[in-house]
Amino acid sequence: MVIIDLSKFVPFELEVDKETSKIVKAGDIELVFSTRKLFDMKDVIYDKNWLNSQQENFDLYYMYRDLTRDEDKPIFQKHGVRFDITIIPPNFLGAEYIKTTGHFHPEAKEGFSFPEVYEVMFGKGLYLLQKEKKEQKKKRKNKTLDPYEVLIISAKAGDQILIPPGYGHVTINPSKETPLIMNNLVSSEFSSIYEPIKKQKGAVYLYHHKEVWIRNPTCKDKVIVKEKFPSKIVDKPFYLSFIENPEQWIFLNEPWTKENWL
Repeated sequence: MVIIDLSKFVPFELEVDKETSKIVKAGDIELVFSTRKLFDMKDVIYDKNWLNSQQENFDLYYMYRDLTRDEDKPIFQKHGVRFDITIIPPNFLGAEYIKTTGHFHPEAKEGFSFPEVYEVMFGKGLYLLQKEKKEQKKKRKNKTLDPYEVLIISAKAGDQILIPPGYGHVTINPSKETPLIMNNLVSSEFSSIYEPIKKQKGAVYLYHHKEVWIRNPTCKDKVIVKEKFPSKIVDKPFYLSFIENPEQWIFLNEPWTKENWL
């Protein structure tokens, strides 16, 4: 067993088995996770020939929701915020690097969908953010998607990523050997919206195994692509920052209180 020690990011011992890409120790926290499997992703995989040849519904990545100590749960619950860890092992989905399903967030208030923040703990990640055309915004309720702007963020261990209101997002592990381990803080007051990206058969772009971006052939609209650097949201790891000063995270539930999203 090869152990990845991530204890510096949280106030408890946190260890991941590199071979299984699963948490083996998180202090005294009971380890409960959900698994995204291959056939769960059938609507968003680019290489349909490869997908149709697969017989086994194997694991793709693991999600540990609300991974907090008992003594910290009241402060997270009081402020309506959740701390999660997602582990994406190295793999390929046929012609593309492994990725998350991708989703949007509902509105917290008219004109402001819920934001989210990510922190890379181990490995590297590519974060693809896509925004709808403003004049088409109402179509999201009808399960259609007309992206206008795409942001691509490349991040490594220690980097922080801000998902602003109005953006859907997909995470990619661009490594052939190393798992991507990331945590996130997000409002606990909503459920993510997966249908628009599923309907479009994936995000606007996918990351090909030849390490180039390939445009999703279902997207016919003009798209503006921009590269963006990771954000420096706070000076401490997210979990430690939140339990020390949860008020600075109010924007997760009240995004209209924050300025300078990009």
